[in-house]
Amino acid sequence: MSMRKRVWLDRLLSLTHLEQTKARGGNDGLVISGGGSRASFQLGALRYLYDNCGITPTRIVGTSAGSIVGSMLAQSMDPAEQSEYLGKLEECWLAMSEPSEMFTEQAWFARFKDQWSEIADVMPEQEEPEVLFVDGEQSDSEALVKEALDFDPSDNNDFNLSMAFHLLGSLGRIGKVGAGLATSWRGAERAASAYRPGPIVHRLLFETGFSPEAVRTSGVELRLAMVGLNSGELHFMRQDGILVDTEDQPIRDQTSELTLGIWASCSIPGVFRPIRIGEELYVDGGVRENVPVEMAVSKLGATKPYVIVSSPPGAAIPRLEARDIVSIMLRSLTILFDEAIQDEVAWARHSGAVVIEPLISVHGPMDVDNGLLRINRDYGWMRAAEVITGAEPGTTGAIVEARMALWRELNANVDARTIKKARKELRAAIKGVDSQLLPEGHQDWPEETWPRTS
Repeated sequence: MSMRKRVWLDRLLSLTHLEQTKARGGNDGLVISGGGSRASFQLGALRYLYDNCGITPTRIVGTSAGSIVGSMLAQSMDPAEQSEYLGKLEECWLAMSEPSEMFTEQAWFARFKDQWSEIADVMPEQEEPEVLFVDGEQSDSEALVKEALDFDPSDNNDFNLSMAFHLLGSLGRIGKVGAGLATSWRGAERAASAYRPGPIVHRLLFETGFSPEAVRTSGVELRLAMVGLNSGELHFMRQDGILVDTEDQPIRDQTSELTLGIWASCSIPGVFRPIRIGEELYVDGGVRENVPVEMAVSKLGATKPYVIVSSPPGAAIPRLEARDIVSIMLRSLTILFDEAIQDEVAWARHSGAVVIEPLISVHGPMDVDNGLLRINRDYGWMRAAEVITGAEPGTTGAIVEARMALWRELNANVDARTIKKARKELRAAIKGVDSQLLPEGHQDWPEETWPRTS
């Protein structure tokens, strides 16, 4: 497990400190997890909290995408101004319509994919093996073990005469592609990542009027989580650009640009390039702590913390059909991180935090589709309403499922009768829920015409 293990005794001591802080007077805290494009959920939840609860967070801690959101809000102590900054975030986030706006491929990675596809086109098609996975349903245990030990589908690729003639006719093309692959490899070594932050990051940090100086002087205590590649330690950047450890003690005297701290906190390993701050290379804080609530509660003294998580609890998804090693590896990492997140959320609840998290996965952390972003934003609003009003968790789930179903049908270009049925089911789902749990404009959802571009 990559996260820093804590014993419950340490946490109980932290809660004792929290009770002492409460006696001195309370303050709102805000903890915003990472989650890539799933920050759409958090924007909706925040909109509900600002408009319906009048939150005034003076302690903000964020990881990854949560660092972007938190930094924008931390430009002012005034809740009305924070709400305005949230509006700018929403405007930028919901203007995205494709993944490249958030995750732009490095040149080497784009070339590599093109070159690899050219090689695949040159190679003659091979029959797929009949068995792709070891079958645990077999009754013969000896045969099952033998298959697990011996099965190697990559071994059935004999070079035959037909393949030789095919390759001879393509030597010129393969030679060019091979040289290109070598260039791509050199580019990969220099880039140290497959992607770079897309235009959305530039718009948020440089086109919305974002001011690191405003963050520094606002009075809001801000902490952005990041992990050192060399030390393996979880660190935080403060609003003034000073790096601190998990005890909130400075680890170096020099200040750094806050924008560097935001980028470091968002640098998903392998996806984005690590960011150098001082002598250390930093990556996404979610590697160690995706929901850094302990910093907000135990170190910054937030007595009324709101914790907004972007991914649902548990790692269950529909039946996995992935057949390639990359898909299986990424899926396994998702399961690994899920356990850490659940532990952090459990501690948050135990500390008395108000936790708002999705129960349904509307889209993945690297998915950028305008329709799904909007559905997830509205879902965040509804889940916040459920939590704050004390409604049964999942009350609005049927609406989200029906809205996603309509989105799928419209994107699949099915017949009018099927779409009409999907619209009818969405109307019925909306009708069955108390309107106080639904955001403004929900009456128009059944008439939406996905895909939308604005």
